Amino acid sequence: MRFDLYLSFIAYACATTFMPGPNNILLLTQAGRFGVRPLRPLLLGIWSGLLVVMLLAGSFLGVLGNYVPKIVPVFKYAGAAYILYLAWKTFRRGKIGSADSKEDVPLTYLNGFALQFLNIKVLMLGLASYPGYFQPMGGGFLITLLFAVTMTVCCGIGNLIWTFLGSILTPVYNRYYRPVNTVMALLLVWCAYKIIK
Repeated sequence: MRFDLYLSFIAYACATTFMPGPNNILLLTQAGRFGVRPLRPLLLGIWSGLLVVMLLAGSFLGVLGNYVPKIVPVFKYAGAAYILYLAWKTFRRGKIGSADSKEDVPLTYLNGFALQFLNIKVLMLGLASYPGYFQPMGGGFLITLLFAVTMTVCCGIGNLIWTFLGSILTPVYNRYYRPVNTVMALLLVWCAYKIIK
């Protein structure tokens, strides 16, 4: 296992999972309404759903890569292109708007788990990053498990940041959104470069 490639993946995973996306915006608005404690089931649902999605993505690409080796570079370049798209969307993203929903209770474990299978960002992160970072390590169950756990831990840290900062993060982000988005976009461009390098 190449340690430098793994560290590069951690930087990629943090850059992509710490930025605003469906999970983080959902947690931000839910924490602003209900606080942190009632969101524990939702957080566990998000994390377990993410772990399952990453295991499926890594397994699918690992098996497919063994039978059709020429497909891995296609996913690798497609993944890099998607990351560049995320960089562009991040750079152009504006302020976070306020939520108008009048929910009485926080979302549940099942809501968080199911969201991961509908969240195109999560699906594409799995399909984009596995070929570039983990396929060169030979695939296999342990490599796929390392991939899924690492992505889930990085995402979990980002989720906790967005949850704990909930109500105070929105005004801060909205005040400095342009430099924050620029830094995140540049990190994503660097990550896309590292995947195809």
